[in-house]
Amino acid sequence: MLHHRSTRLTALFAVCIGIVSLFAGCGGDMTAGIQGSGRTVGIAAVGPINGFGSIFVDGVEYSTGGAQISVDDQAATESQLRVGQVVTVKGTVNADGITGTANTVSFASDLRGPVAQVNVDAGTFVVLGQTVRVTDATLFDDSFSTPSLSGMSASTLVQVSGFADSMGALIASRIEPANASAGMQVRGTVQMLDTSAHTFRINALTVDYSAIAPSGTLANGAVVIAQGSSLATSGALIATRVKVIAGLGASANDRGELEGLITSFTSNASFAVNGQPVSTSATTQVTPQGAVLGLDVRVKVHGTFDAAGVLAADKVEVRSQSLSLVRGLVDAVSASSRTLRVLGVNVTTDASTSFEDKSSQQVRLFGLADVRVGDYVEVRGTADASGTLAAFTIERQKPDDRVYLQGVARNVSAPTFSVLGVTVTTDAQTQYPGSAGPDEATQFFANAANQIVRVRGTLVGSTLVADQAQIRQQ
Repeated sequence: MLHHRSTRLTALFAVCIGIVSLFAGCGGDMTAGIQGSGRTVGIAAVGPINGFGSIFVDGVEYSTGGAQISVDDQAATESQLRVGQVVTVKGTVNADGITGTANTVSFASDLRGPVAQVNVDAGTFVVLGQTVRVTDATLFDDSFSTPSLSGMSASTLVQVSGFADSMGALIASRIEPANASAGMQVRGTVQMLDTSAHTFRINALTVDYSAIAPSGTLANGAVVIAQGSSLATSGALIATRVKVIAGLGASANDRGELEGLITSFTSNASFAVNGQPVSTSATTQVTPQGAVLGLDVRVKVHGTFDAAGVLAADKVEVRSQSLSLVRGLVDAVSASSRTLRVLGVNVTTDASTSFEDKSSQQVRLFGLADVRVGDYVEVRGTADASGTLAAFTIERQKPDDRVYLQGVARNVSAPTFSVLGVTVTTDAQTQYPGSAGPDEATQFFANAANQIVRVRGTLVGSTLVADQAQIRQQ
């Protein structure tokens, strides 16, 4: 059953009718190959879940009534999936380009096991020899006592979904607690395969598969999922299952919607995203205008698969992993125009905005139509020159007396500056984490101009009185 979030997608479609290409003015993907064809086409989509009702991936609402849903290769239900988990959807997309039907929805944990070490300053932690990087786009499950990297400690059992970069580090999309009974799991590329010792490496982890027969053919460079319930005294994972992961299996002329990191790069015309080959042409639109493609750049690719399995891109959208943020009470909201205002900051949403309810209401089918004036929300996204925030994620949270801002510091003149158009003032009680020396305030104001800063405090009228102000490391 399609949820009322469909309303905003229907409105989006209505706005876009008559436009030659959706790329020119809207956030979805309705190329000439779909729009106006009056038919459905096959699709393979990979990306984080944006929301539910039935399921939203990359701004497309897929009906899942008849879909086979799996979690770690086990039959599952939609209720077991979470916003931010990276899934693979196969099915069909309708002629509107914004609705479709899922035949299969599959989710596999990229990493599950105990945390070995945490480096808050570097924004990383390690699990089973795999480095996990936390970015502004990372979602933490609300069941953590402190849903952030600072609340994580050694031996905490976690499950991570995300995208591997070109060096094998996992850029986390969602982090949640794991059950010990679920066992350990690592997804990665086979290195240093030893068919005599029956071992291979995934980054710093040795996998011992001597007790089992792998599913598929092992080879250096192959992508696998390795599972196990114990570690040898050497630290090697004693595998109970090793599965070689094949490609998406899309057919020629199927649509492709792919989000991830550029993991290999030959040129702007030829690169790979999450290992999937992508090609571009003179007609491919790259947004925003002037964006630079390269290794480890996060992108969303829309296109059509050719007979060789290459995704020929119609559009490549570069996604920033350093996001602006506003957290506080909603001042105004309009579901019809898909906008809201938080702490005086104007926020826009589109079909690819992720929604999650972490308040006491715990509305699973949560969307902009559920947001009310006075709700406490956190919005993360990209800001334009006017300070308007294009939302990447919107979370409704439990109320807090403090408010937060993150963005480029402007109009810096002690004791004030502005972020996203909001005036911030400091006083003798303001702390400056990360600043050193006898006069932290002087150092902060000497270096903050045009830098990304994170501010916490209380709102007095329209001014944020900061109790913390920190320059973010880039």
